[in-house]
Amino acid sequence: MMPKQHILFGIGITIILIILGIPIIPILLIVTTSILIDIDHLLYYIFKFRRYNIQEMYIYFLKKICSRGDSLLPVLIFHNFETLILLIILSLIYPLFIYVAIGLFIHLILDWIAIADSEHPAIVKLSLILVLIENRKRERGNHEW
Repeated sequence: MMPKQHILFGIGITIILIILGIPIIPILLIVTTSILIDIDHLLYYIFKFRRYNIQEMYIYFLKKICSRGDSLLPVLIFHNFETLILLIILSLIYPLFIYVAIGLFIHLILDWIAIADSEHPAIVKLSLILVLIENRKRERGNHEW
């Protein structure tokens, strides 16, 4: 899903949470996380190309990297169930992390909805472990798609 859409959904979620009487700190954590979790796209791009250009990164992810071709899938450190589980475990120690986990979950749901209507592999936004396994297969020239 595009950043603009994440922001619009974030505003909608904020309005709903305010109407429900949720305190401001949890609202800020949920909405901020649901929008800013895409920072891992930029981190991946910087690590891969050693360049910091948001416009180039945007075009790269929009057109190239998420194809079903032979290229390696992006390793997005926040877009996966493993990170969500880690945040839930951290919330047992630091209760505010549950709101970060909720924000991540909202973001992932929106991405999964967007991916369902595209040719992009859903694995990219599902599991970091599965992406790493798929990339090893692709490096050997043996991928499933």
